Amino acid sequence: MTAEYHPDGAGRHLANLRRGTDLTRTVGHPAPDGADLDAAIEHARAALAALLRAAVPDEGPGEASPFIAEARVLLATLLDHRIGLVAERLGHADPAVVAAVRADRAEAIAVSGALLYWLPSDDPAWSEVALTVGRLSYDRYRDSWPQAEPPDADDLDAACDLLLRAARYQDVDERTTLYLVLALRDRHRQLACPADARALTIWGERLLALGIESRSA
Repeated sequence: MTAEYHPDGAGRHLANLRRGTDLTRTVGHPAPDGADLDAAIEHARAALAALLRAAVPDEGPGEASPFIAEARVLLATLLDHRIGLVAERLGHADPAVVAAVRADRAEAIAVSGALLYWLPSDDPAWSEVALTVGRLSYDRYRDSWPQAEPPDADDLDAACDLLLRAARYQDVDERTTLYLVLALRDRHRQLACPADARALTIWGERLLALGIESRSA
């Protein structure tokens, strides 16, 4: 999100650290844009719907099928990519664009959340999916574009809990660390939980270290 919608400066920092999703690695070719991206999303959405219709409860893997998992990964990644592209050039005076971004974000959270539910916790992809759901949940919690819904504490809890859990099992970059620090800060302001205070201190120090490393690189 862009700086002007976050008086405390969080949006400015998040916008500065926003990076494009690595679609080349995910789909095997350069990331689509514009009409090609819209078409790719429609195709991915239709493919996932067809796979879900074909999944028979209590017969075979059902929604745990690797084909359904791959379809969810593709759709969520494409949606996240479109959110990033539109958010970078979003005109906040255009309610249709704002509504479209919000709809994409809600769908990406739902699709990624379903993927997370069906993935075994020891799956190598679990942490990456959890980071995505946590980041998108925090974006929705902090949505301060015009006519936003009131912040939902469940989104903040999802952001804190998923980001914390996933970050323990992999090296996270500066952007993800910033998301975690901001989410922990917001929840600590509401609940003043000692565990959150400790985590905020630890991850705040790590964020400072990452910032020093990036400036000296």
